[in-house]
Amino acid sequence: MAVCASYKIPHSQFLEWDQGDRDKAIWWHIREAEKCPGCGTRHEDWEHDHNAFIGDVIRCRGCEVRQRTEASIRDDDGRGLHVVLKRRSSPQSSA
Repeated sequence: MAVCASYKIPHSQFLEWDQGDRDKAIWWHIREAEKCPGCGTRHEDWEHDHNAFIGDVIRCRGCEVRQRTEASIRDDDGRGLHVVLKRRSSPQSSA
């Protein structure tokens, strides 16, 4: 049922899929569920190589804008508010 929920389809529709396709969908769901929610790796990724990954720093401009907005809300009473990003109605010039 979790696979059906992730695909947003009724179970009866899932059962109409080819057996191979159902097996692949279930396998993919299980594989994704095994990922650490914090870093996105799986135990298996580290099993044979304890240095399989290195840390890297990237900057997401969207997260930066969202976090700055959240910080400005915290200075006020921001209870119950959620920050979302929305596209500007007309793009600003970057020149």
